[in-house]
Amino acid sequence: MNTVQRLLSNATLAFMANVMLKASSSLLFIFIGRNLGAANAGIYNLGVTYFTIGLALSAWGLHELLVREVATRREQSSHYLLNYLVMRWALSAIAYAVLLILLRFILPYSEESETVVRILALAIFPEATFAMLQALFVAHERMLVPTLAAFVSSILKLGGGLWLLFQGYPVITIAWVIPIGSTISLLVFVPAVFQLFRNVPQQVVAQLSVKFSLAQLRYTPGFILIGIFSTLDFQIDALLISLLLTETDIGWYGAAQTVMLAFWMIPVAIRTAIYPIMARYYRESPERLVWFYHKANHYLLLTVLPIAAGICLLADAIIRAIFGVGFEPAADVLQWMIWAVVFAFLNVPSARLLIVYNHQHQAGWMTGLSMGVNVILNLLLLPRFGVVGAGIARTLASCVFFWALYLYVQRRIIHDNILPLLWRPLLATGLMAVVVWFLRDVPLFSAIFAGVVVYSVVIFLVRGIPAEDWQYIRRLTKI
Repeated sequence: MNTVQRLLSNATLAFMANVMLKASSSLLFIFIGRNLGAANAGIYNLGVTYFTIGLALSAWGLHELLVREVATRREQSSHYLLNYLVMRWALSAIAYAVLLILLRFILPYSEESETVVRILALAIFPEATFAMLQALFVAHERMLVPTLAAFVSSILKLGGGLWLLFQGYPVITIAWVIPIGSTISLLVFVPAVFQLFRNVPQQVVAQLSVKFSLAQLRYTPGFILIGIFSTLDFQIDALLISLLLTETDIGWYGAAQTVMLAFWMIPVAIRTAIYPIMARYYRESPERLVWFYHKANHYLLLTVLPIAAGICLLADAIIRAIFGVGFEPAADVLQWMIWAVVFAFLNVPSARLLIVYNHQHQAGWMTGLSMGVNVILNLLLLPRFGVVGAGIARTLASCVFFWALYLYVQRRIIHDNILPLLWRPLLATGLMAVVVWFLRDVPLFSAIFAGVVVYSVVIFLVRGIPAEDWQYIRRLTKI
């Protein structure tokens, strides 16, 4: 399997894993909203928010660091895995303890909300373990096992949650399926890890080492900044809504966020797939890294612009189809928020470059800048525009982060201007938007299908996909 085939395979599997993991929680949120109302959906979303923050506080970039280190030292995988797991468990315990203290003495939530937060946050421990095991297989460019584990986790969470919901249980009981499902899914990794170590002989005996762990932690400050700032940046919206508005507003915002996350998972999967490849190119073939960076930006632009435009134009119909009545304000939020996905796509190649070149510290401060902008804008816009203000703040903060990251890469690492790549996808997206606008009142899938056809035809006519890439595609698909 060549590099392109391996990239496509790993990207597909990573995307499937992310889709399944996010879909289980998102679908459960949707059914809670449709059956128990926006307020209960808001309580569940608040619990997910604090769980996500706790998971980020326990991460310290150990996932990315394990991928980077093991990708070029596979014969030491078991030693790295053991020490990284212990570090991650210790950090998870600290994060959960901090959350309990905040709930007990500071955060002003109802008893029901606090209970849901405590229950969902227990998933920090199995999810942290999942992340470390996933990083091991990503470093070995073997994504099938994490995908299978994600499938098991998703089935357990969604199936158990829906059963409890339709049996009439409250949100507090439903919340238990998240930590329990995450824990059981870890069993999938057990035989696969032993098989991996048999196939890749280990030259270093796995043993706990305080000295080794402390040496690894020296690489983490930049990753810590990235993880904490990026997670707070993404979750601060819901936190501020919970403090300044109501649980119903959190439910509306969560509805828009759920739709956005369906597309946010694509860049997450792409960065998982391209990271080990970029790390290898950096060490073995730097000139290929420049080519790879250019190609990644090109196809990310081709993909994301029509998605954002289509969702923006069809937001009302999408929210109505998914959540039903009572969630109409979420459509206005989604029309603003979906444009943050554009910047999430375009950030992937530049962000991975900074980590590959060991510039994660700078990426951390850029993430902090984005978070600061997001907090300030939310404080200014939420009182005036309600939850729509949070959607506006999300997109503007994402824009700030993109330009800070992109300009740094251009000046310090790779000089590869993406602006010449814009005109073809912009032209095709503009023509597609005109067609979708006139069809916005027809059945949703008809409007989507028409938009896809128009965009594809225009991209083909303006040669948005170069001839040499068509040759790659034909070879890969054996046409």
